[in-house]
Amino acid sequence: MKSNLLDTQAIYLQIYESFKCDILEGAYTYGQRLPSIRKLASDLDVARNTVESAYRQLMQEGFVSSRPGSGYWVEQLSTHEGAVSTSAHESVSAFGSHERQLIAGTHKPPAPCLYDFSFDNLEEDAFPFDTWRRLTADALYSVEAQGACCYHDNQGDYLLRLNIANHLRKSRGVRCFPEQVVIQAGTQAALLNLMQLFDPSKDTVAMEEPGFEGARIVFEQCGFDVIPCPVHQGFSAYLRFLSTSDTKLCFSTPSNQFPTGAVMPKHARLQLLEWAQAHDAYILEDDCCREFSYKPRPVPSLQSLDTNHRVIYLGTFSKSLSPALRVSYLVLPPELLDRWKQHFRLYHSAVPWLSQVVLRRFIAEGHWEKLLRRAHTRNKRKYEALVAAIGAFMKGKVELWESGTGLHVLVRVRDGRSEQQLVGLAREAGVGVYETSRYWMGADPLRGQHILIGFSSIREEDIAPGIQALAQAWFG
Repeated sequence: MKSNLLDTQAIYLQIYESFKCDILEGAYTYGQRLPSIRKLASDLDVARNTVESAYRQLMQEGFVSSRPGSGYWVEQLSTHEGAVSTSAHESVSAFGSHERQLIAGTHKPPAPCLYDFSFDNLEEDAFPFDTWRRLTADALYSVEAQGACCYHDNQGDYLLRLNIANHLRKSRGVRCFPEQVVIQAGTQAALLNLMQLFDPSKDTVAMEEPGFEGARIVFEQCGFDVIPCPVHQGFSAYLRFLSTSDTKLCFSTPSNQFPTGAVMPKHARLQLLEWAQAHDAYILEDDCCREFSYKPRPVPSLQSLDTNHRVIYLGTFSKSLSPALRVSYLVLPPELLDRWKQHFRLYHSAVPWLSQVVLRRFIAEGHWEKLLRRAHTRNKRKYEALVAAIGAFMKGKVELWESGTGLHVLVRVRDGRSEQQLVGLAREAGVGVYETSRYWMGADPLRGQHILIGFSSIREEDIAPGIQALAQAWFG
């Protein structure tokens, strides 16, 4: 990489521009690996997050690609900002070039963030690459490998479901048999399939307001009317509103309400279960981020209190293992399980056999428990660092919403500026924080008043300087 970096540019932009020039001029050629993030950060004496931001921008613009566990590699170039096309790309048709220009013109990736307070991705070294690689090889070189040549149980690998059921029983008090567990390809895919068991012409779905828009999109696209129930006014108001509705389905995040972070107390959980029984309704309990409660006594799942089979439990491996693995699961009550088997009897599992076998081995050998403990310890430290930094650099200027759970907090700037202004100012300073208005359905006075600041992907050492930069951008 060239050493004549301009001091007037942000460091990550200097790194990005230098590699871009090297690639365009042929100093780095197709198939060549860029220096590792760790090594380059050490050589340049900068934070790894800085190098990662530069690499991500190169990837977004098509100069490099990322290979999990293997780093970043130079891609073949077409006519890209004056680059000379390789012979392979010179044969691309005019139609293909036009299509690429159309796509490039309609989707411009945002500028990279030096400090990205994301709430959904994980740190780059969070995935257990070595263990996963070994378990994959073990599976492929075992007698199980013949499983790659046939279809399998459409509910998923039985032993994986057994391991999940045992884990849920110990960690969340979930009462279920492996026969009730259905492996799915992500939470949205699980909801999309689940809603096929209900009738949009008769059934409506109640959702927390504000709530997880990823679920709301699925319900709406399946043709269901969605009723917002105001949870930000407290769980008593939420339950009163719910009791007056005529819904048969309720989507709820009781252990870590998204996005407020509120935790539903036990008495409210019991009332919610009573409502479901009285109205012959089902509760869709999304127990996302259940592993990350930083208080001494995390509350049990809603399903663990359910004696009438009214709760459909949703879990995922995305928040602690990998969002790219695309493995989630449902725990269905007996009546719905029968309905599911009938409806999906001719379907095959959407999750690859190998992913399920490796995950099952990962859990059975104890790696899952170890990873959860490490992730909990890491995220607790980051949560404490984030709350402390907000208190140190923004004291008296923001209102903080947090409950000691999950992977993000909410802040409300007291001077009344809009979320668009605040997110824009942060972006200009190289800090990524996120709007919350998309989680609301109605025109509530609190809509757009809070900024989401996550800590799932940012490194602990970058939190304090990131919040300091954010405070400078917002308050000068």
